[in-house]
Amino acid sequence: MNVLLLTNEYPPHIYGGAGVHVDHLVREMALCDDGRHRLQILCFGDQHEKGPGKTVTGIGPAEALAAAKLRQPKILDALYRNIVMAGSVEAADVVHCHTWYTHLAGCLIKQLLQIPLVVTTHSLEPSRPWKKEQLGNGYYAAGWLEKTALLNADRIIAVSSAMKNDIQELYDAAPEKVKVIHNGIDA
Repeated sequence: MNVLLLTNEYPPHIYGGAGVHVDHLVREMALCDDGRHRLQILCFGDQHEKGPGKTVTGIGPAEALAAAKLRQPKILDALYRNIVMAGSVEAADVVHCHTWYTHLAGCLIKQLLQIPLVVTTHSLEPSRPWKKEQLGNGYYAAGWLEKTALLNADRIIAVSSAMKNDIQELYDAAPEKVKVIHNGIDA
């Protein structure tokens, strides 16, 4: 199976729990079925790694965005990287997104390749109002991206039962679409 993982954080650029989760998830997935799966990781950054069964490609920021001094640069940078991600994929059997930072790419790739979309929810934007300080009104766009991805996902992975309840309450996701898989890390 050709699995495409989309993430903001990936080694060595990890600053939070979602990045740790994706790092450990990739390690374990590489071992499944005697390593027969092909893992393709697209992430924010400058990473470039190619090994047996795994490729990692970092998508850097848009230099033109910084030079243009546009309003909402953080959200526009994320959207730029999502467009590049969507245009970079030739084939995959499933696309798996982590955090709103990659949700647009996931939705586009689902449509462009006609493959299932899986979204893992580590947190939900309506539960993080302090993000408005970081993103300005881009916070509302991030929430819209999150809602759009969750409503378009074929499967939603919630990292806890409380997260599953929040997804269903906030986004009215079909209960059969949401599965709880607790974060697993290599301690």
